Amino acid sequence: MSTSRPITSDEHVEIMKTMSETHIGIRPNPEIVHILTIECSTGLRLSDILAMKLSDFYLTDSGYRLKIREQKTGKERNVPIPLELHHYISEYAMAKGCRRDEKIFKLTPRAVTKYIKKVADYLGLENVSSHSWRKLYALSVYEKTGNDIVAVQQALLHSSLAVTQRYLNRRSEKLEQVLQ
Repeated sequence: MSTSRPITSDEHVEIMKTMSETHIGIRPNPEIVHILTIECSTGLRLSDILAMKLSDFYLTDSGYRLKIREQKTGKERNVPIPLELHHYISEYAMAKGCRRDEKIFKLTPRAVTKYIKKVADYLGLENVSSHSWRKLYALSVYEKTGNDIVAVQQALLHSSLAVTQRYLNRRSEKLEQVLQ
């Protein structure tokens, strides 16, 4: 099984456009478009997005935050959420008639994964999965922080720098020397 890779910004736009329009063998799926928009904006894992409820959001003096317990690690996270993203999620949930205490998205991880694979195959893209959007987020944080890999590690709640380096496909010179 291949490891997912980060998608490029151009691939992101192409995939999202394809998911939003009708193509031969592919129906539009706005729910998955919303899920992936949240993933590349927050770095949250798919499982955490699918578990998200409106009641998980709260307002602080510095803005909105999302309180979650990561499905994979069990770690509690309080994720800063930009105002625009909070409105985007809230409007989507309200349009769907979601109550505060119910999941915003009703899809399974398998359904999302299958749809992404179908779209990626249609576009001729390899090694693309929902995790590709988390990796796109990681690269964005890396670039915005002037290549601060520790900031990326903290943003993704990785337990080790080595995991973050694999995400970014980056190795420090010291690590290179040790591995040679």
